[in-house]
Amino acid sequence: MYKNFFDQASVLIFDLDGTLYEGTEHFNLHVDNLKSKLNNDQKEEFQAIYDQILSGEHPVQIGKIYDGKRDIVWTWDPFTEELTEARNWDDEIVEVTDAPNKIAAHEFDFKNWVPIGDGWWPPYAIARHFGIQIDTIQASYNRTKEQMAELDGYLQQTSGLKEYLKELKKDKHLVVCTNSDELDAKRLLKFLEIDEHFDELIPSAMKPVHTKKHFDYVINKYNVKPEQVVSIGDNFMNEIAPALQLGMKAVWLTDAKEKPVENDHYVLTDTLAQ
Repeated sequence: MYKNFFDQASVLIFDLDGTLYEGTEHFNLHVDNLKSKLNNDQKEEFQAIYDQILSGEHPVQIGKIYDGKRDIVWTWDPFTEELTEARNWDDEIVEVTDAPNKIAAHEFDFKNWVPIGDGWWPPYAIARHFGIQIDTIQASYNRTKEQMAELDGYLQQTSGLKEYLKELKKDKHLVVCTNSDELDAKRLLKFLEIDEHFDELIPSAMKPVHTKKHFDYVINKYNVKPEQVVSIGDNFMNEIAPALQLGMKAVWLTDAKEKPVENDHYVLTDTLAQ
C-alpha cells in the first residue's frame, strides 16, 4: 500500500533512526549503558520496569508524554493537543491541578515535557525516574549511537532498500530529516551505504517541536503541494501527526495493528524491506 503513496509523490521525507535500518537491539544497548550508572538493586529495578514497558504493562508507552517536573506520565492527543490523564509509576491515576490542559508540540522542551515518540524515550524516562541527570542520559545516548556503528549486529541494512532508493531518486526528491546531529547522521547513512541517494539532510531537527517548520521548508523549496509530499518514520508524534496536519501523506513504520486516528492519508507498515 505504501508504494502507491511513493509512486504518487514528488518528495519523500525520511526519518533516520528506526526507519532506514532494521532491528531494535540498540535500545537494549542504551538501557545497559544507562544501568551502568546505578547500583545493582537499581539496575534490576530499571530492567524490570523496562520489561514491563515492552510488554505494555506500564504507563510509560509510545505516544505518552513524560512530565519530568512531576515524574508522571500523561496521555496526550496530538491533534487536539489535550493532556487528558496523568498516571504515576504504579499506574495509578493522579489528580494534577497545576498543569495546563493543553500543550502544543512546539512547547515540548525535552526536560519538563518529553514526548515518548519511539524506542529511545522509555529508557530516558526510566533514567529520569531514577534521578540520572539529563546530561548523563545524553552522553549514554551518544555513546550508544557510536557503539551501533562500531559493534556487529546493531545496524542492520534493510533488505533491498538501497536499490529501491536509487530507483526512487530518478524522478523524486529524497530528504532525510532526523533528530541526530549531522556527524552522527552522515556516519550512519554512510555505514548503511545509502548516503548518496538523498538530495538533502536536515540534522538536529528537534522533532516534534520543529517538524512542521521543516516540512514547510521542504514544501516551499521544492515548490510542491503538501499532498505531493510523503513523510516516512517510526515516530507517530514526530513524523506522522504533523504531516497529516499539514495535508501531507505519511507512512508509519510500526508493528501496531490499528491506527490511533482514522485518516486515509497515512498507512502502516512494519518495514521498508523490498
